[in-house]
Amino acid sequence: MDFQNVYSLFRAQAAKYRDVPVFYTRVGGEWRSLSWGDFEEQVHDAACAFLSKGLTRGGSVAILAGNIPEWSIVDVAAITVGGVGVGIYPTSSPAQCEFIIRHSDAEFVVVDTIAQLEKVIAVGGPLPRLRAIVCKDSMGEISFEAVQKFQARIAKTAATDSKEVPIIQLTDFLRSGRDVREELLPEVEQIGLNAGFDDIAIMVYTSGTTGEPKGAMLSHRYILNSVESLRQSAPIFDTDAAFSYLPGCHVAERISGIYNRLYNGTAAYFVDDLAKLQEYMLEVKPTVFASLPRFFEKIHAAVVAREGNDNVDPKVVNAALGGRMRLLTSGGAPLPNEVAKFFADAGLPILQAYGLTENVCVAFNTPSAMKFGTVGRQMPMCSIKIAADGEILVKSPMMFSGYYKAPEKTAEMFDEEGWLKTGDLGALDEDGFLRITGRKKEIIVLSSGKNVAPALIENFVRESHIISHCFVYGDGRSYCVALVTINETETANMCREEIQGLVEQAVQRANAHVSSSEQIKQFVILDSDFSADRDEVTPTMKLKRLVVAEHFKKVIESLYETK
Repeated sequence: MDFQNVYSLFRAQAAKYRDVPVFYTRVGGEWRSLSWGDFEEQVHDAACAFLSKGLTRGGSVAILAGNIPEWSIVDVAAITVGGVGVGIYPTSSPAQCEFIIRHSDAEFVVVDTIAQLEKVIAVGGPLPRLRAIVCKDSMGEISFEAVQKFQARIAKTAATDSKEVPIIQLTDFLRSGRDVREELLPEVEQIGLNAGFDDIAIMVYTSGTTGEPKGAMLSHRYILNSVESLRQSAPIFDTDAAFSYLPGCHVAERISGIYNRLYNGTAAYFVDDLAKLQEYMLEVKPTVFASLPRFFEKIHAAVVAREGNDNVDPKVVNAALGGRMRLLTSGGAPLPNEVAKFFADAGLPILQAYGLTENVCVAFNTPSAMKFGTVGRQMPMCSIKIAADGEILVKSPMMFSGYYKAPEKTAEMFDEEGWLKTGDLGALDEDGFLRITGRKKEIIVLSSGKNVAPALIENFVRESHIISHCFVYGDGRSYCVALVTINETETANMCREEIQGLVEQAVQRANAHVSSSEQIKQFVILDSDFSADRDEVTPTMKLKRLVVAEHFKKVIESLYETK
């Protein structure tokens, strides 16, 4: 790893690949490319604009946008001039956007659409650090009245002398930077090339399953060591073609997507409509694909339904993925063994990985060393050990630099020997493969005193591809019950009795894997899935257990009444 910081990496790759396409976007029914040289030009335009408009060293630039090239352009530009790129989920509510913008002390907010701009100007309180809002789309449709109200609300605390936060279209913002490039580019390069290895480059907010999200500060060291660890585990190359469709604000897409592609010179195709992902798969014919288990479950279900059984010609499976696929990876949730075996039998094993915002590169199944039901062995530069209570502990040069404005919470993340406490429970087998068994904070204590890790049996239940979520409850009770939600697209042609029977089978199979006290004794299939709009799941679809328990309190009580 030959780079001191992200900007030196970026400049080296831009020089190496100058006329080669780096980004592809969908325009008018066809793919249009942007070269590495264009990428560099726009990064320097944006960097000069940030500098000229007062972005301070260490100041945050919040990005509220979907998968577009401008996400990477703005992120790299902010880092280049000593700023900190902060991502916000495009599905976030106005209140969630407001929390991150305010908590991160954002000096600039960059959005892609009018809908996202409307979320920002709906902010009800002061934003004393905010200097400007930048919007990619034309602002002709934005309500003048809404903008006036926004300006009035923040007038007393705005950072600018005029006490007003300008809202600028992205093309104008970039043009303003281009106008001062001759004057400012030497300073931009000086700042970028001299950034320290341990300077903070980006901030990634945790999902907030047990409280408010925390801003994890990630350094140049974190980014560069992580992409090198990925290269040594499951490398991608400049000859590969990949999709960008997972949220850029999530640590997995930010590191193993955006910066891993940058590190390896890999081109990205930006998916503008998730409903067209399968269509684009057949059109682009990608060679590498990183996803969540849900996508692979859908492919499995579709191929099996079309072919009539699980014994499918490997060529048929590869054809469903475009026909050129060589590398599949999955993370974020357990992959059902049924699905894992299906793809492995087709010669396309899905490499499951494990990491967390605070240290994204922990464990990875690799092409030469993989085992079903595990997340692989420890990754290069990372050490893993299991604490006496079963918690997974990690130590590496890829660990985060702390939570922004939360030194006490940062200290809680480490033991006395400096090992990072993941909060996950797991075990290492005799070959060094790691198996995740649950979350430490989610432990259920039955009335008998028995401790139950709900994630363990929930994941066994979710091995059925028709099941979307399983929520196990049992605190202070004599046994466990469950709320189950189903994948509507995969059960659309099934009657209620058939669905009930398949869920019963899934629960029975799961119960066979665990002790009697851990088994689900009663369950109910809910009429609809858990919802982020009701705050029942995070933007990454992780259950907020306290919220779910409160929202379905009467349903849970009824399960104990019927036993």
